[in-house]
Amino acid sequence: MLSASELAGLELAPPSSLERSRPLVRILFVLVAVLTLLASVSPASIAQTTAVSDTDAVLLNKVRQAGLWEMPSGMMAMQKGSPKVQAIGFAIMMDHGRLDVATRALSQKLNSPVPDQPSAEQMGWLAEEMAAPPGASFDSVFANRLRAAHGQVFAVLAQLRAGTRNDDVRAFATVGNQAVLRHMTMLESSGMVDYTALPTPAVSTTAAPVGQPLGLDPSQIAVVGALFLLVGGGLFYVLRQIKGNRGRARASRRPATVRTGGTHG
Repeated sequence: MLSASELAGLELAPPSSLERSRPLVRILFVLVAVLTLLASVSPASIAQTTAVSDTDAVLLNKVRQAGLWEMPSGMMAMQKGSPKVQAIGFAIMMDHGRLDVATRALSQKLNSPVPDQPSAEQMGWLAEEMAAPPGASFDSVFANRLRAAHGQVFAVLAQLRAGTRNDDVRAFATVGNQAVLRHMTMLESSGMVDYTALPTPAVSTTAAPVGQPLGLDPSQIAVVGALFLLVGGGLFYVLRQIKGNRGRARASRRPATVRTGGTHG
């Protein structure tokens, strides 16, 4: 909106200048009113929710259980692995230690309990690592068991991250998936991963779903159309004024040029 000094300036301006500025002033006033109306619209469809769903609970459980067996695996790697596997085991153990703190904190905040011990399958993997002789044998068991498990968790976390409605869970899933990807890369760098033993990825071949409509009611559509016309009309008016001013400036300079030429001639 125009300030008081600017409005006073318009009142003191010559009548021709005031007449030229009135259409633009009207456009600016209406444009401000329309933008204010649009800013007040808050569709209920985009409202945030902090409710914890069953899938959010699955995410917390997956990350918690992964740490419960991968931290002991990392400790065993530091004792039984080759130097490279020792370094990988230490990094995984430290990452999961930090993730475990964050998991338990979010679990308490959302009142969503998490398990306190590995699953039966994970206990079997730990027993397999304990039975493996130190060196190359342990390296192979460690790298392949953890790489396969990380691949499964990575896919699950990605799906849960894409669909969760909870802001805290979304941020947590992002950090968790970054850690899982980092661990997969480190395990692959060991040179011990047997990729042929990994499960074949399941890729959906169905067509992508049609996007949700905006859901604008007729009044909102009218407001958007009016805004489009106002912005376009205002821009056209400004360009027309600029073009007219340039034309008048060239016309006012032309007689002076002619008179100057006649004097020197």
